[in-house]
Amino acid sequence: MTEPDVTDNHNVTPATGLASEGYAVRVYPISEAEEIRLIDLWRVVWAGKWRIAVASVIGAVLAVALSFLITPEYRSEAVLSPVGSSGGGGPLASLAGQLGGLGSLVGLNFGVDDRTAESIAVLRSRSLTQRFIEKNALLPILFHEDWDEASKSWRVDDPEDVPNLWKAYERFDRKVRSVTQDAETGLVTLSIDWIDPLQARDWANGLVAEVNADMRSRAIEQSKKNIEFLRGHLQNTNEVELRTAAFGLMEAEMKNAMLSAVRTEYAFEVIDPAITPEKPSWPNRILLAALGFFAGFATGLLLVFLRRS
Repeated sequence: MTEPDVTDNHNVTPATGLASEGYAVRVYPISEAEEIRLIDLWRVVWAGKWRIAVASVIGAVLAVALSFLITPEYRSEAVLSPVGSSGGGGPLASLAGQLGGLGSLVGLNFGVDDRTAESIAVLRSRSLTQRFIEKNALLPILFHEDWDEASKSWRVDDPEDVPNLWKAYERFDRKVRSVTQDAETGLVTLSIDWIDPLQARDWANGLVAEVNADMRSRAIEQSKKNIEFLRGHLQNTNEVELRTAAFGLMEAEMKNAMLSAVRTEYAFEVIDPAITPEKPSWPNRILLAALGFFAGFATGLLLVFLRRS
């Protein structure tokens, strides 16, 4: 009687008692010398504790020293409350049943019409930002590292590298302006981060005034177009109900145009205007010191293990 082959696919391995379906099971013992024990790692770390401590302190000191070489930035914030347009109440809603399809042709909305999303979109928009930059001549300020104040020219070799409004919008949108809205209160916070605290304050308040003026102008222009349309409609219809509804709409649009003209805070009501910040928001030396400490700790730990090995 022959002994069973250890590579037999249907054998039961005596050491483990497990059947192997198609594979041979082999157990390789691990020697005690090859085991990595936590106590050994702790002994290595404890033996090099002073080196790790020195590396951590050096990392924190270097990070704080580096923070003094970074140009400080200041943050100025304005807290705004979006102004929603009148909703389903008022004269427009009372005329909704009489108009039929006339209101939709004019472009009027008789439901709840909240301008919040539109106002925030305009505040972030490229067109408004570029107009604000051009109106206030901000190109030399945003790209001050490339601007020669003495000769009033750009210090660039390639004409394609000359800053333009598109590049200014990208820098302003990515690095200067940020817009956030509180999900609970609905309040909008406009933040401006810049190296000059006075300019940061002026830009924040200026942007709010710009978006209010822009949306107020749009509303007045739209009301004028609606009134012209309704006048033309009156000339082409003799139905009493439609003429009555059209007259009511014209009256409502005239009131809307007048209210828009006198309302300076048309899109956003300023709850807390931007002020001149007294302390820089960046660099945060405490945060940099903590990051430097942990970076030094990791470096010291690595050096200790490399030296031990």
